[in-house]
Parts: sequence; structure tokens; C-alpha cells
Amino acid sequence: MGSTEIAIRDRLRDVFAGRHSELRRIAAATDRRGSAGIALIGAEGVGKSRLQAEATNRADPTRHRVIRAVTTVATANVPFGALAEHLPSGLLRSPFTGDALRGAAEALLKPAGKRRLTLVVDDTQLLDEASAALAVQLARRGELFLLTALRPDRRLPRPIGDLWTDGLAEWVEVGPLSRDDVHQVLGEALGGQVEGVLVQRFWEATAGNALLVRELLTAQLEANRLVADDGMWTLRGPFAIPSWLAGLVDERLVAAPPECRAALELLAVTEPICPGVLAELVPADVLEAAEARGLIRIERTNGQELARLTYPMYGEVLRAVTPRLRARRWLSQCASIVEATSQNPVDLARAVSWRLACGQRPSPENMAIAARAACSAMDFELAGQLATAESVAGRAAAVIEPLGYGFLFTGRSAEAESALSGLGRLDHEVDRARVASVRAFNLYFGLDRQAPAEALLAATVDATVDPATRRRLVARQALLRALSDAPQDALELAAGVPDEPEARVAAGLAQVFSGRPHEGLDLLSGGWPDDAPWLPILADLGTVHGLLWTGQFVAAEERSGTGYDRALANRWQFGILVSCLQRGLAARMRGQLRDQITWCREGISIAREQGSNGMLAVLLGLLAHGYALTGKTDAAAHALAEADRLAGVSLRLLGPWTELSRAWVIAARRGDAAAHAQRTARLARDRGAAGFEALALHDAVRLGAPKHAADRLRALAGQSDRCLGHLYATHARAKAEGDAAALAGVSADFAELGSPLLAAEAAAEEAERHRSDGRLAMASTAAARALMFMRHCEEVPRSPALSALATPRLTPREGEIAELAARGLSSREIGRNLVLSVRTVENHLHRVYRKLGINTRGELDALRVLLTVPQG
Repeated sequence: MGSTEIAIRDRLRDVFAGRHSELRRIAAATDRRGSAGIALIGAEGVGKSRLQAEATNRADPTRHRVIRAVTTVATANVPFGALAEHLPSGLLRSPFTGDALRGAAEALLKPAGKRRLTLVVDDTQLLDEASAALAVQLARRGELFLLTALRPDRRLPRPIGDLWTDGLAEWVEVGPLSRDDVHQVLGEALGGQVEGVLVQRFWEATAGNALLVRELLTAQLEANRLVADDGMWTLRGPFAIPSWLAGLVDERLVAAPPECRAALELLAVTEPICPGVLAELVPADVLEAAEARGLIRIERTNGQELARLTYPMYGEVLRAVTPRLRARRWLSQCASIVEATSQNPVDLARAVSWRLACGQRPSPENMAIAARAACSAMDFELAGQLATAESVAGRAAAVIEPLGYGFLFTGRSAEAESALSGLGRLDHEVDRARVASVRAFNLYFGLDRQAPAEALLAATVDATVDPATRRRLVARQALLRALSDAPQDALELAAGVPDEPEARVAAGLAQVFSGRPHEGLDLLSGGWPDDAPWLPILADLGTVHGLLWTGQFVAAEERSGTGYDRALANRWQFGILVSCLQRGLAARMRGQLRDQITWCREGISIAREQGSNGMLAVLLGLLAHGYALTGKTDAAAHALAEADRLAGVSLRLLGPWTELSRAWVIAARRGDAAAHAQRTARLARDRGAAGFEALALHDAVRLGAPKHAADRLRALAGQSDRCLGHLYATHARAKAEGDAAALAGVSADFAELGSPLLAAEAAAEEAERHRSDGRLAMASTAAARALMFMRHCEEVPRSPALSALATPRLTPREGEIAELAARGLSSREIGRNLVLSVRTVENHLHRVYRKLGINTRGELDALRVLLTVPQG
């Protein structure tokens, strides 16, 4: 293992993620005299010991003395054996008597002085009788706090358990790590950004078990499976399961009865599977025993119960060690049971995959059903494999959609075009129309060939007689026209087929992007067919923009996050890609620049892998904006230049985002950014893109040209009283007229919308207005608010208004006192430290409050950034 891998392992040992509520409960209990202890209850490897260590590391050493008991089988029968290192050696050789107990108590309490003891005990069931009696005695007297941990299937020894029975102590359940926690662990350990799919795979494989996360990461490092491509960590291929990791898992399974082991092996090669199918092959009492031991779980998905291994990583190991002939026999038996008992397409798809895995040939009918079911379930890899097999066998007509979408959505658009165009002229009109529809979709999204896609659709519509088939083709025409920024064409086409789902999405997109976001949001509200999983993604594209145009920033962020989670759970790269863009846009509007850059980088990584140049260009432009506003000028220019090289003819609907970004790159390079923003606004107006026009005009306001934008923003605001343009217009007027009170109101409104960046800029403009008019105290108050909002932007923004912000000026003594007060010291403690009277300290604090525009000590901590700025 190289130096990089060693450094990662060192960081991994120190990473602590999540557990915020548990830490708060422990801290509150240790400070409460009436509390005798807390027991952390959780499964093996969930992170109880790490939580104990983190809680005790955070304890105030001036108020608590932490000691740890050593519990082993060897010390379990030795009086005071667990506390041997804290007690005189003579006590360990004497019998356990009352005198010995009193002596041990004195020996523990004396070093603590006035501090309260915290005794940390792991494997509490191994605590010897004398140590347990001593801990309980001191805990009941309020002199000791017992922080213990145990598994759910273990019991606390009687004298210690009585503390909980008597209500003197409390239980805290320690569950698995969340996906966000796993993300934090991987990110901090690897020291860089981690691809969302990698996080999802780790989280799913380990079920959030902290020990398994650590060991699985170590195994991938040793096997060189983790790759940092342009700073983005990804996993290449399947998980590596070395022998030592398999041994660790096997050690955990060895306690299970032999019949349970067989059931687990069966489940490993077939999961997820209906419990009813399992019950045909495994006795019910064995399944119940495996579930009771926490080895399997039954979950409900889409109205169907499915059995899975509790820790999917166990499945990786079990599949590797299960004899191949046995696995084939189980797969064949399970497939036969499902085919005989179920007509559910998802079940039949599983049966087909089992037959193929054991080298058998499923029926053609089931192959077609399975291919379509895989496509609907967003398993496009499997859909493409099954459809290709059917096409080779001469049955392509039944699997046209899985064939085309299977290749398109796995980044193989050229293969999709080759396979679909190679089908020749099919006998039935409906089948020819289906091929044309899928080909057009692939040409547009996969190959960036808008004109051939639309020409193919138009020719097929003219040649099609069947009314239902024509409606579907026209709906697809409408959708592509909407995405190509031709809203009027899209609306006219959609109006002729209003009941078609794709037409509804097309009309919704056209309405949102042409200045009628509320009407568009109504059309995009949901109800999409299961066999078109890309429709919710495209509908979300319109919905997120509609929410942004109407100032619903937080709702847009939540909606894009939901889409990301859905796509990630299915590992659908196209869905993840679009969701990354949407999350980046929501972060841009909120001024969360670090998040914006993070989501762009993840989306760019996927777009490069998938060959999605249209999406890649938009993401690069958005990344350039984030870089420009965080001072990374060269990186911003490089990203924008690549976006310009890649910009294609499809997805023109999103093109204005790149031009909006260009203004901020120009600003970072000290060019005439306001003029470019105004040109972008005129282009958007010519195209009827009211949302982009309002945003470009507001950028011109922020970049120093409010007078030219104010009138047009008022006109746009008049078109709808429920759009963001109203607030933009108010901001433009307030800035143009130098109205400090109105700027303060604008700042508050932006803060309420959830955009700390825009709130900070308006407050900074208000501060500059006050300062120009000689109102220095009011200027300091407004500047303090601007800085407080900036703290919520994560990265320090470099916009014109904030770059010119003059921070409130504190004297050196005021800054010193404010810093101490922000750290929680009382006026008396500050006075002792600085040799000042309490009254002098209070007077200084009142002047600080007035300058910073706050009223209490509690608000000082939020302004710590101010207190580190050189003053005087």
C-alpha cells in the first residue's frame, strides 16, 4: 500500500460522521446531576465505541474526568479487574468487602477533585462484580456518570441494569449511518469529492454499518479499485472482496445454525426475492430464525414484499463462496416457482435473469416481458442485454424500446442508432413508428442531431394512419420542440394531442420557459406512465425552473434533491446527470456556491462518461459561474471556453444559462459585465424567455447597471404578480434611487426566499448608501447583516457589492472583548482575564452591539467572522 493509501487509512480512523442528536443527549445527560448514565444500544459494528470516544473527547476537562474500564473475559471474575489501572494494586489482591469498596471509591474520586467522573464501559456484560458495584454506588450518589454500550441481544448486569429500571439512566439507540453520513466518511477519508453512485453503492452494501464501511473502503484501496479522476473519486468495476474481508464476514455468520447458512446462500444468489418463493425451498422456522438474528430483512417495495440480506455485502461474500452447481440449482428452482405462480412483469423479469445466470434459455414471451420491465425499472443495462438477445433471435419488434433506450441510457448512443436503423422496414406501421420515435429520441439526446431527429419524426407522422400512433408521434415532436427552445411550436403541437403525457410535459416546459411558470407548473404536476421513466426527469426540469422563476428556491432545491435520490437509487446515470444540473441551478439561485460547484463537478463527470455533450456544455457554463464568484478566474475561463466548444444544437432551451455565466466571468476579469448581461437580456426577450430575461436584467443590476434594467423589470413584473421579477424590479429601483430603507426590505425578502447571497448583496448596498450619506452607525449595522448572510454562502462570494463592503470598525479592545464573549465567557470572567471592571466590559459590549446591529451575546457567535477581521 502506497503513501496515499496509508494517509487515507489514517484519516479514516479519525473521521466521525453524523450522530449529532446522540452527542447532544450524552452531553446534556453528563451535565445533569440527576442522570446516572446512558446506555448506547446498537448492532455490532454500528459505531457505539466510536461514539463513546467522540462524546468523551468533547467533554469539558475542567468539569469532567473520564476514565475507561477494561472489560475482558480474563478480568470478568477478578474483583475490580476492569478498573485495575485506576486503583492501588493492594485493592486487587484483597477480597471484595465493604472496606475495599470504600477504598476503591476514594481512589477513583480523589484525582477527580471537584470534577464529575465519567466511566466508559464497553462489553458491559463482562464487567466484574466489584467494579459494577462500585460504579452503581457512585452513580447513585451523583458522583459518577456511566457511559456504557451493548448490543440489542445482550443484557446489562443486574446491579447496573437497576439504574435504568429505577429511571436514573436512559437508553440511546444507535442506528446505522445515513447515506449523508457515509458520504461524509468517504469524502473526509479520501480527501476529495466523491461520486454519488460510489456513495450509494457503499451505503447499500454496508447498510450504513460503520465497521463495514471502514473495512470495505480499506479493501477497495488495497485492490486499487478507487480512482480519482480530475479530483472526483469513483469505483471502477465491482467491489473487491479480498480473503481477509470475506473472513471477517464469515466470522459473523459462523454463529448462525447450518440451516440458516443455507438459507442465506440461497438469498444471496436470488435477492431480492418474494418471501413466498423462499418459503417453498426453506422451512418457515429457519427464515424466522434468520430474521430474528438480524441476518435478513423483509421490506415492502411498490406494494410487494421482498426479502433481502440485512447487509448486502454479506451477499458479495456468500455469492463468492457458494458452490456454482448449488447456486444454479437454486436459481432454476426459484425461476420455476415464479413462472408458475406469478404474472407480475417484475417477478418474471427476475425469473428471466435467474434462468440466464444458470445458463438456461427463458421463453421468448418472458424475455420480452423482462426487457420491458427492466426498462421501466430503469435497469437499462439489463434491458439492453435482453433486447439485444431477442433482436439477434429475430424478435426485435417486441423489444424496440428496451433495445434503443437500453443503449441510449447506458452511454452507447451510436450502438443504439446502429441497432435501430439496422432493423430495416418492419411489417407493421405501429412497429415502424415505434422505431422512429426511439431513434429520434436517441438522435436528439445521445447524438446531438436535432434536425435529423425532427425530420425523421415528421416523415413518420406523414406516413402513419393509425390515430393513436400518430398522437404519440406528435407528442414526441412537441417534446423535442420544447427542449429546442421553440415554445410556440411545442404548444401548437401539444394542443392537438393534450391527453398524451409527453405533450403535457412539452406544454409545461414551453409555458415555464416563455414566462408563464404557474401555468407550466400545473401541467407538470405529475401522473406519468411507468413505461416512460425519463418523463418525470424532464418534467422535473420544467418544475425546478418554474419554482426558481417564482422565487420558490427552497422548494426547487427539495424537488431536485428528490429526483437525484430516485435516480441514484436506480443508478440511472442520465437521471443523475439531469438532477445534478438541477441541484446546481438551485444552489446558484440560492448563492450556495460550494454546493453549486460540487453538483456541477459530479454532473460533468457523468456527462463525460456518457458522451452527453449538450448537458456537459450547460454544466460547464454553470461551473464557470461558480468559479467566477469564488475568485477562481482562470478555472472559470477554462470551463467557459470548453462549454463554448461543446455547445450543440439540441437542448437550446438551457443555453441561456451559459450566457448568464459569461457575464460573471467577464466581471471576474474586470470587463464590462453589465453590458453583456444587458445583451443577454435582449436575446432572451427576442426569444420570449421571460424567466431568463428577468434573471439577466437582475444580473445587470447586481453588476452595476440598475437604471437601464429597472423599467424593463417593472414591465416583466406587471405580466404576473406572482413571479420573482417583482422583487428584482424593487431591487433595481431601490439601487438606482439609492433608497437605503428599500434595500433593507429587499435584503429581508431575499433572505426569506432562501438566497443568502442576494440578501447579503442588498444589505451591502444598503450599508454603502448609509455610509455615503454619513450614517456610519446604520452603515455598520447593515454591513454586519451582510456579513452574517455571507456566512450562509459557505464560500465567500466575490460579487461587486460584497467586494466593496466596508466591515464595521471595532476598536482593538472592543474586538478583544467581543471575541471572548462570543466564546461564551461571562462579563466577570472577561474582566478577570483583561483586568477590567464588569461595568467597563458591559459598556464595551453595548458599543459592540450597536456597531454590529445586534442585541444579545447569543448573536455574537454568528458574527465571529467579524471579530477575526483586523479592526482599529
